Amino acid sequence: MENVDTIIGANVKIKGSVKNPGSIQINGTVEGEIKSEQLVTIGETAVVSGPIQAKTVEISGLVKGVINASEKVDLNPKAQVTGDIITKILIIKQGAIFNGKSQMTEGAGQVVEEEPVEKK
Repeated sequence: MENVDTIIGANVKIKGSVKNPGSIQINGTVEGEIKSEQLVTIGETAVVSGPIQAKTVEISGLVKGVINASEKVDLNPKAQVTGDIITKILIIKQGAIFNGKSQMTEGAGQVVEEEPVEKK
């Protein structure tokens, strides 16, 4: 797992921009832009209203805004995204909710296969 430079705790609310060249993990509420040159992780307890720009974005919480990732966006089962996604690789896991448009950038068309989901 990659080292995280900045962590926004679950009880923290920020209005404004969060910018860091290193990785950022959001567990709280952010109203504003999030920008990183590395990984941005949106945790299950996170609520983000604003654009996200990073190399890779992993989402398990709620995001309302445009997501622009130079490499990959990964929507985990509890992710809820309202807004457009621009990236090379987009992974939407079963259970994730995505309302918006996706645009695949250069290097698009990569197929990522996952293990089949077993029904219980």
